[in-house]
Amino acid sequence: MSSHMEPVGFEAKFVGVLEFESEGPLHIGGDRWGNVLYLLRLPDGRVLIPATTWKGIFRNLAKKLVPSLPLSGIEKLAIERVSLTESLTHKREKVRDLLDVFKQVLKGQLNPLLDSAEVRRVLAKIGYEEEELENPEDLAGMLIRYLEYYCPIGRLFGNSVRAATVRFFDTIINTTIMRRPGIGINRSTGGVMEDLLYFIESTAPNVKIKLVMIGEIWRRGDSPSRLLASILETVKTLGINVGGRKSVGYGLCTLKNSYFHVIELSKDRDKFGELLANPLKTDPLSLEAFTSWLRGQP
Repeated sequence: MSSHMEPVGFEAKFVGVLEFESEGPLHIGGDRWGNVLYLLRLPDGRVLIPATTWKGIFRNLAKKLVPSLPLSGIEKLAIERVSLTESLTHKREKVRDLLDVFKQVLKGQLNPLLDSAEVRRVLAKIGYEEEELENPEDLAGMLIRYLEYYCPIGRLFGNSVRAATVRFFDTIINTTIMRRPGIGINRSTGGVMEDLLYFIESTAPNVKIKLVMIGEIWRRGDSPSRLLASILETVKTLGINVGGRKSVGYGLCTLKNSYFHVIELSKDRDKFGELLANPLKTDPLSLEAFTSWLRGQP
């Protein structure tokens, strides 16, 4: 495979609304004072699920699902070598056998997977100067960042070289606050620890949760779009776990309703940006219709 070229601009933008209901209580971790684990709450007492929590949930799903995508070339290499670990040391170890090839490609040597001109173009785009390309001080770090540029997970949710194209809004929940007792467990013996009673703040069960997400789509049918479709289908089928205390039954939420507004930029140009200014003017798509659209299906 030769160079992996990207489209020049976004094909479309979207707004998605996902409405969940919790099966049990939720504990979104806030402060701990004394023996009480508090919920994360706004000054007026309402419970907050931060955008970063949603991002973490969807990114973790992406990591579990991306190996099932039919990837090839540089995207497959990115997933295999750098995308499924957070450890920089581990990433360096996994690219060690590629360093000689990468060094030769930087010097202009032909390679069936890496095109020298494209490699240098991408590295310049993510911040490397010409002098660094000629004499790289950290070749492994450069290769890792180059591969991360092509990672489908990073293209959706961001990484060290890309901004996210899918973003989430904070969710605010009006709910009754509950406190439940808990006991400490000795990890080495598995027994109850004496004199370690604490209380956990949680929401009531069966709370309604609305998630609003927005994003840009580079090209329908590409790897990030197909990955996003798989994530949404998994959420619909299995639900999601939100917050902490999952081992004791907290956090499971099922999807009750969802809809998506899509603005195809080529069509919106004829309307002088009217739909982009107000995406809700577009007809809503069901999750099934949106995931089919993401995959490039008619």
